Amino acid sequence: MPVSLDKATDYLCLSEAARDLGVSRATVTNWHQRHDDFPEVQTLGGMSYLKRGELYAWLDAGNRWETIRKRQALAAQRKPRVRSDVDQIRELIAKHESALLRLNRELRRALNSQKV
Repeated sequence: MPVSLDKATDYLCLSEAARDLGVSRATVTNWHQRHDDFPEVQTLGGMSYLKRGELYAWLDAGNRWETIRKRQALAAQRKPRVRSDVDQIRELIAKHESALLRLNRELRRALNSQKV
């Protein structure tokens, strides 16, 4: 049986690779499934691993770093807008809380009266 002299730090599980790159685990899985030149994935104990150096070389060869950076920049631009939307929704709920609670009570009464 061959013995590997690679260090444990040379390998990443797919979720670690995703976290390091700032992408989702599904993105790394899609790369693995869709690209024939994606680095070899090895499975051990139900976990999938790949070599860090091979992954980075694959990203360099395909000029994929730029795509990752662009997507991260877009995501960063969307975050403040989402936070603003959430704040507006919270304000609306607070403003109309009593009416919402009253409607909720009326709906529960109506549903309870229909039960036999």
